[in-house]
Amino acid sequence: MKKVFLAICAGVIGLVSYGQQGTTKIGIGAEVGIPTGDFDAFKTGFGGYAKGLFGIGTAGQITFTSGYTTYEAKGSTSSDKITYNIIPLLAGYRHNFSGFYVEPQVGYGIYGAKVKSGGISASSSDGAFTWAAGVGYVINDAIELGARYQSGHKDGSSTSLVGLRIGY
Repeated sequence: MKKVFLAICAGVIGLVSYGQQGTTKIGIGAEVGIPTGDFDAFKTGFGGYAKGLFGIGTAGQITFTSGYTTYEAKGSTSSDKITYNIIPLLAGYRHNFSGFYVEPQVGYGIYGAKVKSGGISASSSDGAFTWAAGVGYVINDAIELGARYQSGHKDGSSTSLVGLRIGY
């Protein structure tokens, strides 16, 4: 049922925005993730992202963002190591204001962990509802500098971070 509803929403948005004028782009970039809240047992994470922007109107864009960011637990050593990775799959809307933009997003996140201790390793992953809210600035219609707050929620716990981005 959720997939049917999502397909209907995407179709309606596509039909409504078909006649609109806008800018469509694809971008890539690097991201630094700073853990917050329950997630602060991990060090700053590093990764990359890809983003598609479909123009609707003169100042708006429908967005889809995905990427990969990895984090290492505080106190990890070379023999005992815990890493955590996040793959967000987020749809959103970006509204542009003369270079500046705001961008709320919702979607799904894939959260994975890997533990390595004494030559033995184990890993697991799970998915969760994820949302984000971002702001940024685009320089010369090419270089993007942005910041966002992202949070994933499942079973009463959350994985939250502040992401700093630079992209093209």
